[in-house]
Amino acid sequence: SYEDGAQTKSTAAFTMSNKSTIYGYTSGAVLSSASPMAGLPVEATATAAGILTPASSVYLPKGLYDFYSVSLNNSSSPAMNFTSGTSDQLSNGNDYLWAKAVNVAEGGTASFSYKHRAVLVQVNVAAGTGVTNLSVQDIKIDKPTAGTSSKMTLADGIIGSATAIGSTVESMGGSGNSRSSIILPLSSLPLKVEIYVNATIGGNNVTNKKYSATIPAQQYSGGTKYSVNFTISASALTFTGAQIEDWTSSTITPPPITEN
Repeated sequence: SYEDGAQTKSTAAFTMSNKSTIYGYTSGAVLSSASPMAGLPVEATATAAGILTPASSVYLPKGLYDFYSVSLNNSSSPAMNFTSGTSDQLSNGNDYLWAKAVNVAEGGTASFSYKHRAVLVQVNVAAGTGVTNLSVQDIKIDKPTAGTSSKMTLADGIIGSATAIGSTVESMGGSGNSRSSIILPLSSLPLKVEIYVNATIGGNNVTNKKYSATIPAQQYSGGTKYSVNFTISASALTFTGAQIEDWTSSTITPPPITEN
């Protein structure tokens, strides 16, 4: 199963045909210096009800073992290479999942509860006052630049925070008025957002009109979904600067006075 959501957590069965890689060590081993048990790691594929079927059977001598597993939450092989318990540099766009099962006896059952370890950013756009027929054409956002810290530690699944963002904004995935992107964890930096819409604003039709914003700097932590809501509103005409000028003086030349 895997956990989903940010403020509330729920679980769902690991999707059929999804692949994962399973690592096994003697119980309590320090992964930075230990070697996996013979025959591990092994790739496994999910069958019905979240059962993981390894490509080859795993036979272990009597004892207790700790198992770790990673997945991209899809049917592709994770292809994550761990050296001394640390992965190669990771990249944006992958839904990295991680799980562990400890103190499992030989011949027993290892149950994995996968957790999201990347970051999900969702941008929602709604029509405000004076706007109708809103259709979002594209949403672009900054994305982290993977660095030497953008690696996963197998012992806890934590991915280090990137410390820089790319030089250009990139389109988010999805369609409709809500788009999302999976990115690497990121240290406290602002993110630029560009929103392109077709709409009727104040009775006038606009095409591919661009709106820009900057999300204030904050930490983007792994396993968290961040939702940002924008409202596109028509700009109402505002009457300002009203004032009363003083009377203008004007002298009227009087007509002659005639005595009656």
